[in-house]
Amino acid sequence: MGKKYVKEQTILYLFKFAISLLFAGAMYWLWVRRFNSSAPTPFYRWGNYFLFVLILLTYTTFVKVYGGFMVGTATVIDLIFSQVIAIGFLQGVSYLIFSLLSYRLVSIWPFVLMFLAMSVFAAGWVVVIDAIYFKLHAPKKTIVVFNNVDAYLSLKGIRSMDKRFRVVRTVNSEKTSLEELFSYLKKLDAVFLCGVPADYRNEVVKYCIAHSKVAYIKPKISDTIIRGGKTIQLMDVPVYRCKRSNSSLIYKVMKRGMDIVLSSVAIVISSPVMLLTALAIKLDDRGPVFYKQRRLTLNGREFNIIKFRSMRCDAEKDGVARLAGDNDDRITRVGAIIRKCRIDELPQIFNIFLGQMSMVGPRPERPEIAKEYEEVMPEFALRLQVKAGLTGYAQVYGKYNTTPYDKVQMDLIYVARQSFMEDIRLMLMTFKILFVPSSTEGVDADQRTAQRRSAEKDAPQETAAEAAPQQEAEDPQAASDEA
Repeated sequence: MGKKYVKEQTILYLFKFAISLLFAGAMYWLWVRRFNSSAPTPFYRWGNYFLFVLILLTYTTFVKVYGGFMVGTATVIDLIFSQVIAIGFLQGVSYLIFSLLSYRLVSIWPFVLMFLAMSVFAAGWVVVIDAIYFKLHAPKKTIVVFNNVDAYLSLKGIRSMDKRFRVVRTVNSEKTSLEELFSYLKKLDAVFLCGVPADYRNEVVKYCIAHSKVAYIKPKISDTIIRGGKTIQLMDVPVYRCKRSNSSLIYKVMKRGMDIVLSSVAIVISSPVMLLTALAIKLDDRGPVFYKQRRLTLNGREFNIIKFRSMRCDAEKDGVARLAGDNDDRITRVGAIIRKCRIDELPQIFNIFLGQMSMVGPRPERPEIAKEYEEVMPEFALRLQVKAGLTGYAQVYGKYNTTPYDKVQMDLIYVARQSFMEDIRLMLMTFKILFVPSSTEGVDADQRTAQRRSAEKDAPQETAAEAAPQQEAEDPQAASDEA
């Protein structure tokens, strides 16, 4: 098993290394054949070698940021998106470098053609390497262990990942003893644990490690907080130290400086887009261009967020706060377009410039909606240990209709990881989600907030969830054979 795993990983690494060398080599060839000879100070052997390494590092950095090599984890479409964006940044950086070395703005067309050629090749490479990966890795025979209906439903997406997992049994931890679960696991490869008690979960994890099984755990908020704690040694006792976020002064100064610089540049660069958007909104229904709303930031302080108006002026004439739903008739014609492109968020750069928000941080929530969330989930307030942001961990990895519980977990992950480099990484990742339509999906039409989804819509499915174990094959091995 160990030698096979090493062999498979070696093959994948060789493929990744080969495409990195190929793309860096293509840009190196473009420099040598097209631009080096005409540069005022041409590069020679070591200068060219250095340039090749710089290009190679540029590509590998961006492709890692966007997950372009996450074969087996991301979908083919997502991998292609990631590769194309990384290649785009590679071309942009290369264009700037070649122009600086040439003391002039060089022709952009060679870079456009190289971008197109690399993108097509990368798409083909992704399809091939994805096929090879799943040829080497059969779907893991998996059992899902849940404790309540919400926990069970939170992992319903696992069944759609049929290339990676084959769920052959679903059990309730309250009705399944550890001995019974372990008897199932002997014939399986992996287990998903969601919402199960800590003592039960701990025994399962220890069993999996001892018997070379894979355990996937959906963490609770307390798990995320503990994970973000600092490991310290008190005499001969290792402990986790968990406390409220308190970033260093250096980080705070650097982050505020970055906010001022980036928001200033963004205001200048995006001003034509904002002017056109304002004109379109005004011509569409003659209503106000901007929409101001009370939101929460660091330590629960309130401020007025500024956005382009994307809904009718009477969208909340009943005074009830509600999230936007799919096919929401309150959204205007112009609003539908600017929401898809995230243009409605642009005026928030003024909030950032004024210091009310940051470029990176938890999404600023409305006080009334936050209060509703906190009634059933007090941990929701823990998000605002840091200043609210335009983008962040939850904005990048979640969707508009992701449940508040999952968003809190993502925001707390950011609180634990916050650093200058993490902020830069999340800002780069934000560029990718602009091209992912699913990230702007609305909530269901019959719900006011994302919190209502579990309580009002999914609860009636409890019977179906409880029946799920009976619908699975009694013998995991038999289920695998039937496939």
